[in-house]
Amino acid sequence: MIKKENWGFTNPVVADLYGSPPLVWKDMDVHLVVYETDIENVERVIPEPLKARTNKVIVWHSQFTLGTTQGAFRETALYVQVEYNGIEADYEPFLYVNNHLPLTGGREIWGYQKKMAQIEITPDMEAVRAETTRLNHQIIKALVVPRYNASMDEIPWSTGGVFSLKYIPSAEEGGEPIRELVLTPGEFTAQEGKFFGGPASVTFERSEIDPTYILEPKKVLGGFYGKGDLYLPFGKIITNYK
Repeated sequence: MIKKENWGFTNPVVADLYGSPPLVWKDMDVHLVVYETDIENVERVIPEPLKARTNKVIVWHSQFTLGTTQGAFRETALYVQVEYNGIEADYEPFLYVNNHLPLTGGREIWGYQKKMAQIEITPDMEAVRAETTRLNHQIIKALVVPRYNASMDEIPWSTGGVFSLKYIPSAEEGGEPIRELVLTPGEFTAQEGKFFGGPASVTFERSEIDPTYILEPKKVLGGFYGKGDLYLPFGKIITNYK
């Protein structure tokens, strides 16, 4: 038998699927749109005890090639801004990838609510298109026209990191599921001279399976596209739902 101290980092313990954080990615492509919705819409997509802090939404598309443990993949996320117990952070009610490694690792470690989807980031005339399609619905479509050298300071990220809800059903009928609110201080750094801003647009095709449309855009504030690096450490359990 394999003693527990000799198990791999993940299942299967004899041949683990991915390695331990921190995860590091370099030279990634990132496509961002910032917009405003109604704050009531934000309240509809966040779990208790989080409270909506602003009406801003950040649409994230990215392509990872050079990095640790989870291979090459594309990712899409919608970030909203929340507050809990004095902590101002972001939360991702919708999150998609096109590879099973980040899907599994994100769910198992941090509780990121990842689903599989088709994700494309494509230069097109003066713009860069970012499209997320699931079950033949274009649940997120975003355009950015790069026009000037931009800074990450222009993007309203929250200072406290990203909240996630780790929610795993019990294997036993009637058993207590794992329900934890996790906070992770990830760090994205835009590469100097390779990150641009400009006008943008975003639309959501209505799907009751993936209801991104709940966060209906009311006013687009701007878009960004370029190169960056991402550092993702372990998180911290803030609340254990008992």
